[in-house]
Parts: sequence; C-alpha cells; structure tokens
Amino acid sequence: MNDTETRLRDYLQATAATVPDTPPGFDLETTSTSARRRWPVLLAATTIAVVLVLAGSFLTRLGPTEPDPADMPAPASGPPRVPYTETKNRVSTLYDGDQQVPVKFRTDGYFRGRVGGGWLGLEMPPSRILQVGVLRPNGTFWPVGPPRSESPVASPDGTQIAMVARDADGKGRVLVVDARTRREVASTPVQAGLPPAIGWNKSGIWLSLDAAGSRVWQPGSGEPRPIAVPGYLGAGSITAATDTVVLATRDGQNRCLKAGAVRGTTFEIQREYCDQGPEQLYPVLSPDGRAMIHSVQKVAVDIATGKVTKLQLPERMLDWPEAVFEDGTHVLALSERDGDMGALLRELYRCDVTTGKCTLVKKDASNIYLQQP
Repeated sequence: MNDTETRLRDYLQATAATVPDTPPGFDLETTSTSARRRWPVLLAATTIAVVLVLAGSFLTRLGPTEPDPADMPAPASGPPRVPYTETKNRVSTLYDGDQQVPVKFRTDGYFRGRVGGGWLGLEMPPSRILQVGVLRPNGTFWPVGPPRSESPVASPDGTQIAMVARDADGKGRVLVVDARTRREVASTPVQAGLPPAIGWNKSGIWLSLDAAGSRVWQPGSGEPRPIAVPGYLGAGSITAATDTVVLATRDGQNRCLKAGAVRGTTFEIQREYCDQGPEQLYPVLSPDGRAMIHSVQKVAVDIATGKVTKLQLPERMLDWPEAVFEDGTHVLALSERDGDMGALLRELYRCDVTTGKCTLVKKDASNIYLQQP
C-alpha cells in the first residue's frame, strides 16, 4: 500500500465514526444490535475498497500505460473498410460495410467517395454524354449537375460536389452543386479545354493543367489561380482534412513525388521523393496528410521525417487503380503477378505503412476497384 492509499484509508476509517448506527431504510425494530454495529464498519470498508480501486486506477493512468485505443492502429484483418466495387459475370456491385448495392448503369468502374447519402460516381451511357451523379442505396442513379459533366470531386465536408462540364456551345466551366438539393451554387469558366479536377481541400478545388503547374479555385473567389509546379505530370493526391497535397513531376528521366501546401500562388514543398523511370506516377496520400505512397517503388514516405518504409508486397504494386488508405497507417494495395498463358493475376493486400508488413485480403481481385471513403 502506497502513501496515498494509506492516507485515504486512515481518513475513511476516521469518517466511519460519523456514520449513523442504522443504515438508510433499515427498520430499528427488526434489525439486530450486532447488525446495527456492523453497518458502519461494512460501509467504511466498502467505501475504502471503492476509493482505493479508483485511486489505483487514477494513479496507474498517470504512469506508463498502453496507448489510448483511439490512437491505436485499426485491426490489420477483415474485408476492406472503404467502399469498393466488384464485377462478376458483367454485373457490378458496390460493397460498403454491410451494404451491397447493385450498379445498374455503365460507369468507369469506380466511385469518388461517400456523399449525399450515397456514392459519387459517373455514368457513361452509350450516347457517350457523361453525367455526374450519386449512386443511391436502392441502386438508382441520381444525376447531379448538367449533362456533359465529368471529373467529380466532393467538398471536404461532403455537402457539395464539384465537376468540370462542357456547355452546349462547347465552352468549359467548373461548377459546384449542392449535394442535397442538386442546385448549382458557384461556377467559373476554364480555358484550354477541360482540365480534370483532382481534389478539394482547404485551399480549394485543384485542377490539373499542364507541365507548368496546377490551378486552384476557391468557389466564390473569382477565377482559378495558377500554382507553379515545374514538370507537373497532371496527377496528384489531396487530403480534405488538411492542406497537404502530393503532386507528381518529371524532369527528363527523373520523376518525383512532391508533398507540400499552397502559400498564395506558391507551392511550398515540404518533402519530395525522387527516382528514375519511364512510368507515370499516381500519388497516394494518407487521410491525415502524414504519409505518401510511391507505388512503382512500393514504398511509404513519412512526410515529416522523410523515413522510407518498403512495403512487403510479394509482386509488383499497381499504380492504377490506385491504392487507398483506410486510416492513417493502413493502405489497401493491388498487387499483380504473371499467371499461366500470359494471364495477369491480381491480389488485394493491406499494408501497414509504419512497418511495411502486408497481409493478403483477397486472393482473386482481378475485378475489384477500390473507392475513396
């Protein structure tokens, strides 16, 4: 018994003398003398035990403890914790937790996250007139925005949808639509064709432009402002929770992933990871903005420290479809290997970006498209 527990015991034993002989609710006529005398002692003993347990728990928490459950990584087993679609016998189904939703319209294979009570996607009908919309839980497609719209992204809070659209006269614009009412709330014209939108964070809506850099538009603030990123490859990854962005660049054979944030019209680089190779890069950024994935090299890079962790995948990691983070430390990745008769076999793995350990989630993942949460 430590000093604090001893003082609590002495105090409660002294206080026990002030407890009345008759416990509340006891009848004096039916309660024996011995029982009345034991009541203060029992009460004091019980109170000491309860307080000492609480005190011991409190004192233990002040010392070295196990991590708070909220800070611990999610379990590394089980099905994907992000939406995904799977196609069997030409029939596609979207899976999200316990929900299984048939996809009854032609899509580009994947959706762009949960929004408006459903999943943001793109319809690709035989007419080839693309249409942004939301897949509802009952399997219907809810059009959002005008026809000839594409490249949809959801706002950080999931209440609005941005897209790039071509008007009937051929002019392009970026517009924002309320996810609930489907009403247009903002728009701006875009030049030089239809630059796809690659994400939306605190800085605004990011548009892929050309090798000179990107453009960022904050709805309601006028025209998109240019952000200089020399050698920009037109690909990037953005987390809505922070202002962190990862962009892919190239200078000759040198290709780089550059993580940073916008300051005015400047992209301030916090961390870069470079290598050489002909392949295109599609960056993947963790939801907390702390780690980025170089899929071709199968590595995770800690943006703050620069630590590089090799992902222990048995075969090559697919750059497209992109890997998807489930939480701050676990990423879902598709691995591809050569099969018989020239066939390509895909497997789905879950990798811990802090240790590099990867576990098999699904052996046959040839027709799976991972979705943003």
